[in-house]
Amino acid sequence: MNGGSSPSMAKQITATAKVRRFVGAHKVITGIIVIGAVVGGWYWYGSAHVVVAAPRYVVEKATTGTVIASISGSGQMQAQATIDIKPQVSENVTAIPVRVGQAVRAGQLLVQLDTKNEARALTQAQLQLQSAQISFAKLTEAPATTTLIQNQNAVTQAQTTLTDANASLGKDYQTGLNTLSGAFVDFQNVVTGLQNFVNGTDINKFQNDPDAYVNLMPVYLQAGTVPYRDKVVSSFAAASAAYHQNLIDYHATPRNASGATLDALFTETYHTGQSMSDAVKAIKDFLNYIVNTYPTGQGLSALPTITNTLQTNMGAYTNTMSGDLGNLANTTNAITSDKTAIANAQFSLNQASSSLADLLAGANPLDAQSSQLSISQQKLSVQTAEQNLAADSIRAPVDGIISALPSVVGAAVPSPAVSMVGSGTVAQITLNEVDAAKVKMGDAATLTFDAISGLSLAGKVVQIDPVGTVSQGVVSYNVQIALWAANDQIKPGMSVSATIVTQVDQDVIAVPNAAIVKQGTATYILEPAAPLTDEQVASSSSGGIALAALPARVPVTVGLSNSTMTEITSGVNVGDQIVVRTITGTGTAAQTTTSGAASTNPLRALTGGGGGFGGARPGN
Repeated sequence: MNGGSSPSMAKQITATAKVRRFVGAHKVITGIIVIGAVVGGWYWYGSAHVVVAAPRYVVEKATTGTVIASISGSGQMQAQATIDIKPQVSENVTAIPVRVGQAVRAGQLLVQLDTKNEARALTQAQLQLQSAQISFAKLTEAPATTTLIQNQNAVTQAQTTLTDANASLGKDYQTGLNTLSGAFVDFQNVVTGLQNFVNGTDINKFQNDPDAYVNLMPVYLQAGTVPYRDKVVSSFAAASAAYHQNLIDYHATPRNASGATLDALFTETYHTGQSMSDAVKAIKDFLNYIVNTYPTGQGLSALPTITNTLQTNMGAYTNTMSGDLGNLANTTNAITSDKTAIANAQFSLNQASSSLADLLAGANPLDAQSSQLSISQQKLSVQTAEQNLAADSIRAPVDGIISALPSVVGAAVPSPAVSMVGSGTVAQITLNEVDAAKVKMGDAATLTFDAISGLSLAGKVVQIDPVGTVSQGVVSYNVQIALWAANDQIKPGMSVSATIVTQVDQDVIAVPNAAIVKQGTATYILEPAAPLTDEQVASSSSGGIALAALPARVPVTVGLSNSTMTEITSGVNVGDQIVVRTITGTGTAAQTTTSGAASTNPLRALTGGGGGFGGARPGN
């Protein structure tokens, strides 16, 4: 081959030259491409080596506490003007211990209303609260020793009764087998006697006895005799077949056969006895017809003397079969009674065991939650009744002078009940319509001032504008807050910020807001799948604790909440362990992971990859 270049080599050289020319002409673009490749490679390398550390959980025990709801607003301090004091309840006025123009102090009684209705309502609310607390105590108290012993004895008695009933059934089955043994001895004797008559030749050596008796009758009586003979033959055939099959089944059945097998054998034997009784009766009827119908005094010879013997034998057979059938019936009845006793004893045992289990298990969690909710509701009723009773005494919200007294003793309290001109200053703040709807007269408030750092004063709401002010489509209301105590540092016109307490729920299960999770319309908290020790719960407060399994989600209902705490009204009991915070982190793996493989992220598994939660606690 010569030293010339091949076509493929020429193409490669040409392509290389083109690349060099492109790079030379586009140095900036080339640099960007190279940097992008390096960064992308580094990012891929880092992503392939990053693993998500297992989340750690901060766990606390649910406790009771107080949840306080409040709203905030701002405004200015201003000199007090006329304050209209409106009643909070509608009752008749019973006393007016002040007069127009009189100077009064904050808290002084101005108008007294009739307290009978509010006092009665408070007493009723207190009794209902006491009843709810007693119901909860009874529901959750440990069972009394006497009650526990009684339930345990009931289980023991039911077990003994069941054992005795089973023993009685076994005994009656064995007694029944002995009854069968005696019955089959009688059956054999009776069948042999029947066969000797049906197939015997005692009357005529050339005919069986039934046919021979028919022929003994005069010709004009034979037609009436034939049906009796036919009944004898058919009844015996049925009885004989039943007996022989029954005898085979009897010998094939062991004494330790199942109850169902023995029941079938007893039933079959009873039917066999009935068939044999029918055959005996058919022969008795046949012989009686012969004896009663056979003509005498017409020159005919007397009936064979064996006829009386045969009638006597049939009577004996009747008595035998009657006795055997009675014994078989008694056996069947005893077994049926034993089975009924076993069923009743089993039912009693199930009931007693269930009652004992319920007693040992204690209160149903849902019943306990319902009872706790009832207590919370009754506490709110007591608080409301106490507030209403206190409202019967209309008092001065601030220091001032009475300017008008529309109230009249004996008449229904008017609105306003009293008007007064306050001394000192009040805070007038502005609230939007949503917040204003939550505020009521007498609500406690805390005031802070821009001009006086660190000063915080207590006050209460003394007036709320009945009509809002609309500005650019927004409705707002002025609320006046009086100071509990005068302070010379406070001047009219100062800027003021107020926090008004609108609701206080005490002795409720309160959890940090971070423990509450909402998913759609559902609200959950998380609980460890397996209970932690007290030491583990304590150690989780610093840095969290790893759990062997994902926490269980527990549906809850919530009540009052503020910026830090939320009231749980159902779903959580005092002492339950709850997750209040989840701590996650990442680290770099020592080994690379396979490209494209799905990483295991415990937090993502917990939240379902999109804000959801892990498996539910059993029973939820």
